[in-house]
Amino acid sequence: MNFRWSYNLSDKGSILDQIKDNRQINDDFINSSLDDLPDYSHLKDIDVAAQRIIDAVHRKEKIVIYGHDDVDGITSTYILYDFLEQIGSQNHYYHIPNRLVDNHGIQQNFIDKIRDEKFNLVITVDGGISCREAIQEISEFNCDVIVTDHHIVQEELLPPALAILNPKQSDCDFPFEMLAGVGVIYFLIKYIADIIGISAERNYLFWVAIGSISDRVPLIDINRILVKEVLDTWHTFDDKTLYKLSPYLEPGMNYAQRMNNIHFIIKLLSNGRGYNGEHKSMKLLITHNKEKDGIISEMLNLQQEYEGKIDDIRRYIRTKITNDFGNFYIFRDLDQQIPYELLGYSAAIISKKFKIPVVFIKNKNGIAVGEARGNNDFNLVDAFTYCQEYLIQFGGHDKAAGFTIQSSKIENFMRKFSEYVEQNKTSIDENKSIIIDAVIKSSELNKFQDYMQIDHNLLQPFGQGNPEPNFLLTDYLPERDVQNIEFLKLLNKIEPEKSYNIVFTFKDSVVKAIDFREKIYML
Repeated sequence: MNFRWSYNLSDKGSILDQIKDNRQINDDFINSSLDDLPDYSHLKDIDVAAQRIIDAVHRKEKIVIYGHDDVDGITSTYILYDFLEQIGSQNHYYHIPNRLVDNHGIQQNFIDKIRDEKFNLVITVDGGISCREAIQEISEFNCDVIVTDHHIVQEELLPPALAILNPKQSDCDFPFEMLAGVGVIYFLIKYIADIIGISAERNYLFWVAIGSISDRVPLIDINRILVKEVLDTWHTFDDKTLYKLSPYLEPGMNYAQRMNNIHFIIKLLSNGRGYNGEHKSMKLLITHNKEKDGIISEMLNLQQEYEGKIDDIRRYIRTKITNDFGNFYIFRDLDQQIPYELLGYSAAIISKKFKIPVVFIKNKNGIAVGEARGNNDFNLVDAFTYCQEYLIQFGGHDKAAGFTIQSSKIENFMRKFSEYVEQNKTSIDENKSIIIDAVIKSSELNKFQDYMQIDHNLLQPFGQGNPEPNFLLTDYLPERDVQNIEFLKLLNKIEPEKSYNIVFTFKDSVVKAIDFREKIYML
């Protein structure tokens, strides 16, 4: 599939200046620090939530944290659980549903648990914003509910909670709405710490970075500040779990190694789902030091099994799914080959490659579960809102969302989704392009070397919202220029005596070609 190349022939002198110009970033973006964090008191309902939690701890009330079984949810649950212990709670618990068993949202088994075990306060993390009926039922047991979330808000489905912390609420004055769930919890912890006159544990910042990167929130603004602080001060964290994981991590001498370590930890914590609200990742984080080694060993085995599943899925997708896509793709796993927890991953493979919205659907517990992934300018939650007459429940982000549906209504959903895509196909077509951040002439490759030695690290950390820059190298003649820059995977595709224009990036310490055209066809 050929993508358009979207770029400006800039008159800026340096590569860094080209990137800053094309991305519309300035020195404030590069030089921001913790001192530039906004006043978190502007998070709507943070004062109500904080005071209720303080009162619950003082009165020794029974508290449960309702988490989410992805890494953002696990890290959110952990730092709040640990903080409650730090401020004196001895009566708090956690419950992380298992997505392989439980459907989206708060289910009846958790509602029954609140009633039977007589909890006084439920705090949701990384979820709950669309669980209107469930939270209404919990409230009828004289149990207060505080919702902390970061998913898209559907105003008509807002639950009757005591407090709702979600920066995406239309009447929330917090200046940045793209926090991860763990970011919302971090600011709630900071606010409570300010009230009672203590300092929030600095190690929480490390887990904020883990959760934020895992959830692919854009690494700009507040998220960039929080993650960059962790990467810049990597060796100052003395977290006990991090210490136990250190034999499995790279030395962490540079950004690349530190990001590799973060991704290793994310993969590790992605395993360990249990039953009755238990999760092995949470056990690892909260248990005593002497027990951590055994849990890590178990989770490494689970990770190996998970990596095997990933390999199987990629092979299955290559053999089962054709490349003949239009502006969207919906796949029903009728062969039952894709595990529920990998539906989103599978959809992302195709969405990322072909830059279209993709939905994977699989039957589960008598109904069907759907996971969708998309690209810029196409809002999946808006699409599901358009199709909501056929859905049981839905929610998520604009580029990553999920739903449940009666199996008998899948065909109707597919037709309705197709209608929405047709109405918004312009945004999908516009996304089928490669955004180029800087243009380099082959005669000026020394500029790229200077950029790599001096300026590349200034733009890090790279991730969602701040990806590794794409470079366009013009007039590349292999037989002349291969000594200055070599594209190994292109050697069997290009001819030494012809000139090419090549789009490439620098990722994982390797120059990687993305696309190429013969010079006569371009520019």
